[in-house]
Amino acid sequence: MTTSLPPDSAIFNFRVSLFQRSAGRSAVAAAAYRSASRLEDRRIGQVFDYRKKSAEDSFILAPSDAPGWAYDRNELWNRVEQAERRRDAVVAREILVTIPRDILEEDRRAFIEEAVKPYLAAGAIIDISYHRPRAADREEQPHFHVMLSTRRLDASAEHGFAHVRNAELAAMFESGGRHGGERGDALKAERERMASLMNAFLTRAGSPRRADHRSNAARGLHDREPEPTMGEGRKKAVTRRRTHDRCTALVSSMRASRIAENELINVEEEIMSVNATRQTRGGIRPRSKQGFKEKLFRERFPDLSHSAGWVEEFHFIDTATPGVTQIATKDGGHVEIRGRIAKVFGARGVADAFVAELDGMMEIDAIERLEELKSLQRKGSGLRQRRRTKEVPHLPADHVGSLADRWRSRGYHKITESPDGVWITIGACRLQDLGDELRIHGPAASDAACRAMVEKAAAEWAGEVEVFGDRAFKDSCWLEAQRQGVTIYDQATGAPYQPCDDLRRKFEADQTRLRGKAEEIDELKRHKTVASLLLEAAASDVAALTKLEANDSDLVDFVTLHLDDEQRGKLVSKSHAEVIAALPAFRDYGRKAREVQAERFRTRAFEAPLDFDPTRNDTPTLRERLALAITEEIGLGEPKAADFTRRPQ
Repeated sequence: MTTSLPPDSAIFNFRVSLFQRSAGRSAVAAAAYRSASRLEDRRIGQVFDYRKKSAEDSFILAPSDAPGWAYDRNELWNRVEQAERRRDAVVAREILVTIPRDILEEDRRAFIEEAVKPYLAAGAIIDISYHRPRAADREEQPHFHVMLSTRRLDASAEHGFAHVRNAELAAMFESGGRHGGERGDALKAERERMASLMNAFLTRAGSPRRADHRSNAARGLHDREPEPTMGEGRKKAVTRRRTHDRCTALVSSMRASRIAENELINVEEEIMSVNATRQTRGGIRPRSKQGFKEKLFRERFPDLSHSAGWVEEFHFIDTATPGVTQIATKDGGHVEIRGRIAKVFGARGVADAFVAELDGMMEIDAIERLEELKSLQRKGSGLRQRRRTKEVPHLPADHVGSLADRWRSRGYHKITESPDGVWITIGACRLQDLGDELRIHGPAASDAACRAMVEKAAAEWAGEVEVFGDRAFKDSCWLEAQRQGVTIYDQATGAPYQPCDDLRRKFEADQTRLRGKAEEIDELKRHKTVASLLLEAAASDVAALTKLEANDSDLVDFVTLHLDDEQRGKLVSKSHAEVIAALPAFRDYGRKAREVQAERFRTRAFEAPLDFDPTRNDTPTLRERLALAITEEIGLGEPKAADFTRRPQ
């Protein structure tokens, strides 16, 4: 539905007017117009026929002892005119009430009857006309007119009405002066009653909109300028001409601007629903953020709708995670409700009082208070004074956002941004980052929490921190600090923290074990590198063969002297693990192949003719053909005989 109203607001219009004879008003004429009927005013001898008009419904309600003529509209209003003899008499009172569109059509008759019930109880006869014309946005504009008789029924009078005005009915609309009280108080109370009734029917219809009887100024809407008043005559003239005049053009532009603003607010609410911190910073205007918080509060705590004052104390309400509600209060407290279990942490105050009310209303089953007794801070940050004074921190929004981004870059995702710092959920603990200080809220800090704190110290605090808390917490932080190369100081003494002997011995044993593992890993890496070079060399990669010769000549001889072409092809198909396991054997085969080659070369040189030149470049052929067969250990094939036939000269 397109409307110029904010998404959480329902139209509210409640106007009271008087029919004064001195102004030429006729109660008979008014009744005929509103009910779209034909009536005759016997006092002035004039017929009023408005049957071409339209009314969705019109009916009369009267006290239970009313005579039959009270339900005859023509007779009723002629008797009302007859009962008034003064030329300046008030012959009737009229009330105009708009009906919010979200109230269902089938509920509107019940709404109207409920709205006029106090007038009926006060003894008035009520003539009701229900209209549903089209508004400027082409949507329906439901409303109803109520005409009230100003006197009680009196069967002894010729005209059927009492000789004095109905004081009980008048007191509902008039105050101040001889009526008592302050001027306007009675009308304000009646407007408030009508708004409350509208909201009850809106709730029944499941609408998020609510009516408010207060003025824009009283509601704090100083940025919402009221529209100029447009009379019925002006509206009809503009409709007939099909062009705006200056007043209607201004109203039209104001409504168009508000429709565009509502679209922006809808986008903002979508953002705030997934990012609760936008309820405290950014946004289109303060009212949109406050209204969204109130909406979430009503949805999450419907039984506390009478205690909406809580919302004023909340920075934000986060219901984005199904089954979990997170609330941050303006005094630094936090509430996390998961199912029917509530956890409270941060500063004591509003959060504790709110959870106590929930507990009193049986909204939760258990309350867990996460106390803050441990912290880690950057060395030399001078935050001890803040701890002594129990000052509630308040960080700039851009600083909080920067801190949160750093935690996300380190792989943490359960993060809540708040004016009192960034809150990170780690197991059962809540870690509060204040920039220069980290506080643990909850039970004994886990190893994961200590690791996260020391990670920040190593990354952002130049590797020097001060620790505050019990002995177990200090020991855990010291152990993690040693692993990450961070120096840790005792906040109580300012000296480097000294753990117990058992913890130090445990750390040294862990270091020895880690060094052994590191050496083992380095050795495995080296073997894998050699295996890779060996496989590449077997695949005829000259560069790999050159690198291998610089590192391991035995393996070079294994590839070039021990293996033939077929065996090299089989070797290439083997995995790194198989090759690494067989490296010692390969080196042994390489050494043996080199010894055989040397011996054969010496024999060949001894038996050669006198013109034999051992420097001639015919040895590579002999080197290639001297390969011995690999054993069945790695499955390259059966051993083969070597052919030592000398190349012809």
